[in-house]
Amino acid sequence: MSLTQLERTLKLDIKAALGCTEPITIALAVCKARRLTAGKVKKINLKLSTNLLKNAMEVGIPGTGGQRGIPLAAALGCFSPAEDPGMTLLEGMTKEWLQQARKFVEADLVDIELASDRHGLFVEAVVDDDIGNSARSIIHGSHENCILLEKNGEIIFKSDKAGDSGSGKLLQERQKLAATSFAKIWNNISALSPELRRHMLSGIDMNLKVAEAGMGKDGFLKIGNIYRELMQQGWLGNDVINEAKALTSAAVDARMSGCDLPVMTSAGSGNQGLTITLPLYVLAKHVKADDTRLSEALAISHGITSILKHHSGTLSAMCGCVVCSGTGLTAGATYLLGGDLEIATAAVNNMVGSITGIICDGAKVGCSIKLICAVDSSFQAAMMAMRGLKLPTTNGVLGENLESSLANIGLIAAPGMVETDDQILSIMLGKPLR
Repeated sequence: MSLTQLERTLKLDIKAALGCTEPITIALAVCKARRLTAGKVKKINLKLSTNLLKNAMEVGIPGTGGQRGIPLAAALGCFSPAEDPGMTLLEGMTKEWLQQARKFVEADLVDIELASDRHGLFVEAVVDDDIGNSARSIIHGSHENCILLEKNGEIIFKSDKAGDSGSGKLLQERQKLAATSFAKIWNNISALSPELRRHMLSGIDMNLKVAEAGMGKDGFLKIGNIYRELMQQGWLGNDVINEAKALTSAAVDARMSGCDLPVMTSAGSGNQGLTITLPLYVLAKHVKADDTRLSEALAISHGITSILKHHSGTLSAMCGCVVCSGTGLTAGATYLLGGDLEIATAAVNNMVGSITGIICDGAKVGCSIKLICAVDSSFQAAMMAMRGLKLPTTNGVLGENLESSLANIGLIAAPGMVETDDQILSIMLGKPLR
């Protein structure tokens, strides 16, 4: 039953997305509202949670040549021709489409308001046209969970926070996964279905292409190349950890710069997907693990990341890539190294005892530096646990078992760091906190 729950959750939680998921969510909300109107759009009004606002401010939008900004994301969603809009609704960007969106932004037709009473992932989009229509959509909780569609004050669709749409079920499945015994998942992971194994492995091929792009022309910081040069020149060791760091940071650099390639996400985040798939790919090659074992390690890593996202919220003041997917990576790496559940629990606690509380200050090219920290800490936590290092569970926020440690991380993120989130955004916006 536990393994069945893992499969149900991962089938919803691991999917392809084009571009950083936060501006894409804004574009999706606008797109859904726009499709309820008929005339020429004259105004877009957005209300965004602190978490969504900070994560969408500074990230490059795919297909735009590295252009960024929440108003542009909204306008691109408004004029998207996608027949079935989802997280890839900006695929096939054309010059005409981009130019139309740019003109809309330059005419100052996108208003943005901070929904200060909302935390986590929340966007409300209102689209007004020139023949008197006004349509509203709300996405809340997860990146595609539309909980309200409304036209001219008439409700077209409504659900509660958990949602009864396909994407809304994701939040319910994460909750169910968090309530299951991870020991049962770990001990039965060899029974994964062939379908889920293929899905896990497909993320590696997809994400390797983004890493290659980052090593080429698509990375703004060129951080992957810098890492490789330092390794070649002897400043850094030419080893499995640094190769994983180089590959992952290159991919994140490319994605945050607006690379026009999809990535396989984890728990709603492309960077989290990169943090899991690429290091495990490098480690699997090093230990000569076959695809069977690699697919199992990926499922364990993604599963823990989904559980942590249930506890902390889809977006929070804590860096999900370092803390959530980094912790997931730790368990997956331990599995690849041949560790059992007791060692994996020690490895997770080693990780929790070192990186918990690292802040999220928005999606941007600088995330590639944070991801270096995640990969480095994850591999070291796993390798130290394999050699017997086990932090006492009386230390700090550590739990008695894997499940309780994950729950404790969530408590630190929310409610623990809610005010931290407001302060981070205040600094980013360059104005005093109210």
